[in-house]
Amino acid sequence: MTIAQDVKCHNCGAPLSLKAGEVIITCEYCGTAFNVATDKKFFLKHSIIPSKLDEKGVLETVRRWMSTGALKPSNFQKASKIEGASLTFLPFYIVHINVTTSYEGSFTRTGGNEPRTGKLHKEYYWKILGRRGSRFPTREYEIPLSGKEDFNLSKISKVAKFLNAEFDEKDAEDLAKGEVADNQRFLLSSQVNIFKKVENTFEIEDIEFVHAPVWKVDFVYNKTSYQVLLCGSNGNVIRGDIPPPDQSVGGFFSDLKKAFSGR
Repeated sequence: MTIAQDVKCHNCGAPLSLKAGEVIITCEYCGTAFNVATDKKFFLKHSIIPSKLDEKGVLETVRRWMSTGALKPSNFQKASKIEGASLTFLPFYIVHINVTTSYEGSFTRTGGNEPRTGKLHKEYYWKILGRRGSRFPTREYEIPLSGKEDFNLSKISKVAKFLNAEFDEKDAEDLAKGEVADNQRFLLSSQVNIFKKVENTFEIEDIEFVHAPVWKVDFVYNKTSYQVLLCGSNGNVIRGDIPPPDQSVGGFFSDLKKAFSGR
């Protein structure tokens, strides 16, 4: 729902269209990013990754994905009906962060009680999707940053949807710190299963704001709806729903034949 506010771009004077929840918005006329909360221009480097695939290329990619790989029904491609494809440019913060985790604890999985202390240092380029409450598989998406360019409105197809961010870089930094801390603890869990002390020291190197192209393809298989998400830049499948195998006798032999023919 659009919020009725008289807000104009500080750069070109054009009206800005605000929607509920959005904090960082981009002018549809000149491409200038604007922080609604602070009433100031957004100063982070703003990049865009153009979509190299059109709808035809996307559908061809999805059909190839359906016809290859394990754990898919033998009739997956033939029995699936693609109902539509849509392109969305999603806002991501790329947080370049160094973290050192100091820990004290013990390892007891082998039956003993071995004290362990140390430090774990790692460097991350951590991705934060700038939308609240989204179920998008951010960790699974390897954003092709090598294809990024300075933000340019001409790189956005007229049929594409463009989403603004719902929080700013400070919120993204805080989210990244929390998620990185959880990841550090997960990495350490193979060495320490009982923690007495965990302390993280963070160093933020840089934060970049980038819009990346994601295609969503809806299809129906056996009267059930499914989806595939893929990167518009390189065509890689980010996540795709795979229907359960056919449990019938005919389905079993069909899948068996597929398995042997694929050798």
